Amino acid sequence: MTSSINVQHNFNVLNTHKKYLWITALACCILMLYFIFSNSASLTKAGSEIAPAPVTPQPNKLIAPMKKDSLREYSKLHYESIVVDSHNDFIWQVYDKGATFNECSFTQSDLPRFRSGGVDVQFFAVWIPMKEVKNSFSFVKGQIKRLNQIEQENSGDIEFAKSYEDIMSILAKKKICGLIGVEGGTAIENNLDNINKLYVMGVRYIGLTWNNSNLIGSSAKDETEKGKKGGLTDFGKKVIERMNELGMLIDVAHLGENSFWDVYNLSTQPVFSSHSNAYAINPHFRNLTDEQIQAIAKSGGVIQVNFYDEFLDKNAKRNRTKNAYQLYRKELDELNEKYGDNLEKYNEERDKFLKEKKLTGGTTLDKVIEHIDYIKNLVGADYVGLGSDFDGGISPPAELYDASCYPMITKKLIEKGYSDEEIKKILGLNILRLFKQVCK
Repeated sequence: MTSSINVQHNFNVLNTHKKYLWITALACCILMLYFIFSNSASLTKAGSEIAPAPVTPQPNKLIAPMKKDSLREYSKLHYESIVVDSHNDFIWQVYDKGATFNECSFTQSDLPRFRSGGVDVQFFAVWIPMKEVKNSFSFVKGQIKRLNQIEQENSGDIEFAKSYEDIMSILAKKKICGLIGVEGGTAIENNLDNINKLYVMGVRYIGLTWNNSNLIGSSAKDETEKGKKGGLTDFGKKVIERMNELGMLIDVAHLGENSFWDVYNLSTQPVFSSHSNAYAINPHFRNLTDEQIQAIAKSGGVIQVNFYDEFLDKNAKRNRTKNAYQLYRKELDELNEKYGDNLEKYNEERDKFLKEKKLTGGTTLDKVIEHIDYIKNLVGADYVGLGSDFDGGISPPAELYDASCYPMITKKLIEKGYSDEEIKKILGLNILRLFKQVCK
């Protein structure tokens, strides 16, 4: 009797233990499922951590949510690439209009948008408004001083470089790397020693002319519209020699063809264009012919594609104006009433009004890709990059309205069938390769 009771007792205990084991196992399964799904949701919101590239250190990115593309995850590719823009006029907006680097409502770029767009290395172009400035060199020094102040005020976010080693060091510190270029050789003021002084200040490229011809050579605008075919002056040839000696990039954007070929034949270092497009797609005087593109590539240089719609698309101004009449009919009618008897003055005031509105819609992002694609097919993916011209008074494509939109370029290039390697070169590695070669 006792033995039977003990067996029954043991059986009951065993069943109780089994029940608790099942409850425990079920609870563990629930906890595991919760852990898996909660972590999955977290990754979806924040984006997975991007490992650094195997060769070069990567900057700290504000990583956008991963968006699925039919081909590849363009967001991941974009943010793990080094993105370099070779021409941005933001400092003019600061110097002339009081723009602020931390955040600015009326510019196309600022710190939050650089971060959002994945911009790692930014060339800030120092421009000289020729009609307003008498002492160009001092004017340039003033803008560089303001860039230095921006660096001091935002030391945790941006640092300026003077060498390739500086660039890599700054990126390793997870900061945006700033570089300085000068748009217009008038800054030299017929004094070769001023080139040395600019170099010491951190200037690493000089655009030999702007739209105006100067003591260095003839501009594309003057060669086309005024018939000036002067090419490089004797002083201009000395400028090329001095820049080669120092290790400064020679920017042929804005140069007339005669001046361009003089530079190409004289320079012992590669030449590049900081913000130009393909003439074959849009025959604008600011764009480069096939022969010029091939010459730049042969020298080892890079053509940095510009986002200004009028350089991208011959119909851009007409398209933009058509859109503007729908948006600002009242204001434009008032201008017409005021200047109706003076067509030239009306056109001038209309264009000024539209420029202030910074309208988009003259063309599309596809045109940017078309120019990149054309240059790539002509000379190869090693010789094309990005030079936005943001904040230079441009009207960009609607999908590329400010510096936060750079990932859309990567997406479009993926859709065109570009490889990851080609995209990384276009986004920044090409111009960095050139910088490393030339800048000492």
